Amino acid sequence: MAFSVKFSVRIHQSGYSYQSLREIWTAADRLGFHSATLYDLLNAPALECWTTLSALATETSRIRLTPLVLANTYRPPALLAKMAATLDVISQGRLELGIGAGGGESDHRSSGYSYPPVRTRVEMLEESVEIIKRLWQEPKVSHRGNHYSLHEATVIPRPAQQPHPPILIGGHGERFLMRAVARHADICNIGFELDLDDYDAKLKSLNEHCQRAGRDPASIEVSHNTRVIIAETPGRFEELISQGAAAANTTATEYQKSLNRAIAGTPSQCREQIQRLVDRGLTYFFLLFPEPVQVDSLTLFAEEVMPYFAGANGDGAG
Repeated sequence: MAFSVKFSVRIHQSGYSYQSLREIWTAADRLGFHSATLYDLLNAPALECWTTLSALATETSRIRLTPLVLANTYRPPALLAKMAATLDVISQGRLELGIGAGGGESDHRSSGYSYPPVRTRVEMLEESVEIIKRLWQEPKVSHRGNHYSLHEATVIPRPAQQPHPPILIGGHGERFLMRAVARHADICNIGFELDLDDYDAKLKSLNEHCQRAGRDPASIEVSHNTRVIIAETPGRFEELISQGAAAANTTATEYQKSLNRAIAGTPSQCREQIQRLVDRGLTYFFLLFPEPVQVDSLTLFAEEVMPYFAGANGDGAG
């Protein structure tokens, strides 16, 4: 299966007001980004993920709504299935359900949630996603599993997207999480600023899990998480490096060295860096622009980089 190349504005909403988030989201919507994201942390100084996504759905018309990623442990599957179906209806079919096993122990403990071992949390994730998909498609669902039980549960109205909204599973582990991806995910979101050798190892693991699950790995879209620093000219790029170094309390040389796996430079340099990843089969890019996100940076990327990949797929840009 060939996937089109697509770009998402990844936002860590800590410190943002709703008004500033609305400005970023509506700009990304207008500029043609495929999706935008919020994170799911309960103890961060940030607006809550689901409530904010529901509000932003009414402020936008095209962009897809992607929690990156929900902690499965925070919401039982019947509740999450209902919330997700409702948001998909409100947004007229724009939800991508990003979900993970729940990686933040301190966030769990602070809010009074238990924090089982990773293997148990991934088992809970798999069981939860299985239940959610059934609730979206079956009239009534009864289930008695290792972690969840339901009796004739229903989700009405159904999601707008049929047979169901895309499922994105995110995390890091190869042994357990990749198994969940192989069995249940439409989109795989792994690691941060991995290089091509990292991807070779991760995708080898995914392929092995897909083989055991009887699934074609080409049916799973693989995404890439990265910072992006883009500037119109080399001179402007040097200015951004100096600003970033000052904010990080380091030297410009050290700061630029820290960007060796990021997408960074002029539009032509960014296009070349992305193309190398597309050539390796990565098609969905979650982009962290410098904080606070500036609409000018989104505009430059949308106008000078995205058109190059319009209509392109994992076989290279056209």
